[in-house]
Amino acid sequence: MEIHCKSKDKPFIILGCIIVVLLFLVAWSSKPEIFGEQLDINNACVCLELDDNRQPLHISNNIPYGSRQICLWFNYKSSRDGTHVDVTWYYGKDVVLDESMKLMDKKGTKAFYLLREEGTALPAGKYKVVLSTNNKIITEIPFAILKRK
Repeated sequence: MEIHCKSKDKPFIILGCIIVVLLFLVAWSSKPEIFGEQLDINNACVCLELDDNRQPLHISNNIPYGSRQICLWFNYKSSRDGTHVDVTWYYGKDVVLDESMKLMDKKGTKAFYLLREEGTALPAGKYKVVLSTNNKIITEIPFAILKRK
């Protein structure tokens, strides 16, 4: 079975191809994460504090009870400026803090803190912090605040 294309049909075929390419480009420019990874997170950890060079100190997934703050620290690389990162902190299954930040540079280091406004110790128990972008989880770090026995 052979298909013959009349010369008067060629402009419609070319127009159709152009429309498909334009639709692809519009979709890619508005949602590049559909076609590839937009945000890469490296070296994510929870720690108690940062040193003078903004490097993590006292990295652990078992935090001693009495701590007033927990720091999430990570390196990132993004395919473009202006990528949003969402940081969600959980105590058990409950969301205790949800933050969103626009990353102004294509790569860098960020730190987020979980603390109580009144300055009291965080409660003992199981926690986790989730980093995501565009409702896609990039990394999840479980940790616990433990009372000494």
